[in-house]
Amino acid sequence: MSRPPPEPSLANTAKSRGRTLPASRPSKRLILCEDGTWLNSDSGSIKASVSIPSNVTRLSRAIKSQSSDGIPQVVYYHWGVGAGGGVVEKLRGATGSGLADITREGYQFIATNWIPGDEIFIFGFSRGAYTARAIAGLIGDIGVLTTDGLPYLGEIFRDVQHQHDRDYVPKHPDLPFPDKPSASSPEYKEELRRRRLTRLNVPIRVVGVFDTVGALGTPKIGWLTRLGLQSREMKELSFYDTSLSNCIEYAFQALALDERRFAFQPALWEKFPGNETVLRQVWFPGAHANVGGGYEDQQIATISLAWMMAQCQQFLDFDIDYLLDQWEDAEDYYEKQEEKIRPWSFGRLWDGLSGIYVAGGMKIRTPGRYTAIDPTNGKPTNDPLEDTHEYIHPSVRARLKLGGP
Repeated sequence: MSRPPPEPSLANTAKSRGRTLPASRPSKRLILCEDGTWLNSDSGSIKASVSIPSNVTRLSRAIKSQSSDGIPQVVYYHWGVGAGGGVVEKLRGATGSGLADITREGYQFIATNWIPGDEIFIFGFSRGAYTARAIAGLIGDIGVLTTDGLPYLGEIFRDVQHQHDRDYVPKHPDLPFPDKPSASSPEYKEELRRRRLTRLNVPIRVVGVFDTVGALGTPKIGWLTRLGLQSREMKELSFYDTSLSNCIEYAFQALALDERRFAFQPALWEKFPGNETVLRQVWFPGAHANVGGGYEDQQIATISLAWMMAQCQQFLDFDIDYLLDQWEDAEDYYEKQEEKIRPWSFGRLWDGLSGIYVAGGMKIRTPGRYTAIDPTNGKPTNDPLEDTHEYIHPSVRARLKLGGP
């Protein structure tokens, strides 16, 4: 596929979109990191015998607390749904329960801490990737609530959640203001702005995600759906806007080329006419957690992590020694297994098509050939995605040309 286009000036891009422009030197950087299902930074993957952090965990740890020119870089990490490890927590992870709460918490972190001149960064993996995109969509839709607006956060979220529900009756009809229209109406957010409950046109510097799956962020598992354990949660999540908001300046997604589970269909971004976001979606070898991290052989995950850090290094200050340590850890894994260290891009490809996912069937991923998904029901349409800016990472070619395993 073709080389990514030249990157436009951020200042000129923001002006052309009517955004709230940041100061030439940001007062601070807010970095929100949303981890995947069943993953947390303390114990890594709960399916592993040892602590194996995801790429979101490792990214959050690689960000310096202060840039070289003294700008604070404030990281907020949120572990994934179901990361507690118990049966109830695992079921929450499978059904999508709790995703709305996590989305509100992430949004509240930004709204509580953001002031004009700050820069916003949002990262996520798997379910956390969906959450990251949903939070970005909310910022594009209703802005960033002020300290006066935050007390109404719950009611505003309910209004947004039911903005397309004709039978919706607000729990508090006069909150956040009387005679309110549907949240889908431009008058709703304009009234929020007029009452100084929100700040509109707030730019997001970067949204970076690892393998967003499922139209609503939750892989649909057949037997759970038939038992009615996913349908209610799916409806709860359907209001989130995960499209490519024009408030996002840069959007990066690492995608897993070899994921075969039917339930794990990728959710790609698509640029619509007039959108000026710099978009790069790059395919890497491996399955879902090969690219997002969490398997014992972390070589492929470290390659995708390095790619994401490279995309963001012009905006964030990273501890490069930390990344080098991650590569050494990946090589140490082979030594502990009494195995020869594998060449670059030759890391083990894991197959997640087992357990509860076998009954769901298999579907090979097809870069450049995806169609749009109806966000209200998660079903594919016949409309092909256009302007997705997909690329194949060199590690794929190296693996093929050099006869990788």
